[in-house]
Amino acid sequence: MSKLEELIQELCPDGVEYKHINDICKSLAKGTLKQDKLKDTYEYPVMNSGRGFYGRFNEYNNNGNAITIAARGEYAGYINYIDCNFWVGGLCYPYRSIDENQVLTKYIFYMLKNEEQKIMDTLVARGSIPALNKSDIDKYKILVPPVEIQGEVVHILDKFTLLTAELTAELTA
Repeated sequence: MSKLEELIQELCPDGVEYKHINDICKSLAKGTLKQDKLKDTYEYPVMNSGRGFYGRFNEYNNNGNAITIAARGEYAGYINYIDCNFWVGGLCYPYRSIDENQVLTKYIFYMLKNEEQKIMDTLVARGSIPALNKSDIDKYKILVPPVEIQGEVVHILDKFTLLTAELTAELTA
């Protein structure tokens, strides 16, 4: 039996609860930046509505250990985890766990990332500009086991992510 299976048997004999994102997360600060304010030499990455950083700015409006979900455009619904100080633009929804002792932000990220395609397919309105409503993501539910199990899930997925990145680097070198 794996450590994860043992933890589930021990800590969740009656099952695990699903919780809404707005019950376990707080929304973070956002701000608007014009592109001419960004410079490659600035320290802090800027996240807006895409898969990667939009540019760099000389200030930050959020600390790391945060999740962003693209709200508008081609990548609406795309989910990122950011572990450094950064600037959040107006075209994404930034979140962090309300209480890391109850629900780990990185666990929330992994659960949402696992559901990313479903979120894109079911919650993103496809019009001339694809859009994701904050109220829809706030009401989205994820499985929330005890924090000990979340920590083990994060540990396993972090390790897998690192090994995948190493293998990809070797194959492309």
